[in-house]
Amino acid sequence: MRKFLRYWALVLTLGLVPLQSLWSQVVIAHPGVQTGVLSPTYLFALFSLRIRHWPQGQPATLVVFKDEHPAHIHFVKQDLGVFPYQLRSIWDRYIFSGAVQAPRTVETAEQMINWVSATEGAIGYLDSSMGDVPGVRVIEIK
Repeated sequence: MRKFLRYWALVLTLGLVPLQSLWSQVVIAHPGVQTGVLSPTYLFALFSLRIRHWPQGQPATLVVFKDEHPAHIHFVKQDLGVFPYQLRSIWDRYIFSGAVQAPRTVETAEQMINWVSATEGAIGYLDSSMGDVPGVRVIEIK
């Protein structure tokens, strides 16, 4: 039994390092967005639809993965500090009141890049292992 537990402890310990880098996210925006840095508070306000414009006044368009997508789950939990169901609840409240349109939902990283690069004021997120992605601006969160 002890050997079994040590084996799993080793597997989990060694396995967490690659998983951590696998789940690292980067926020991207349309190249026309003139902001290179956002605060975590402003990022949350954008993604919770409380703020609908970039700091310069340009309308912001959210592009997100489906709710059950692993990148979406990780981004919402790690970068926004809420659970996906909580963010969905916030969105639904605004959407059903008629105040805003729903965020654009995509299924793949390629679709995310295409929509963000082609839509003025768009903001989205990607796995950081994608490397340098042409056609989008990387937004630093400080």
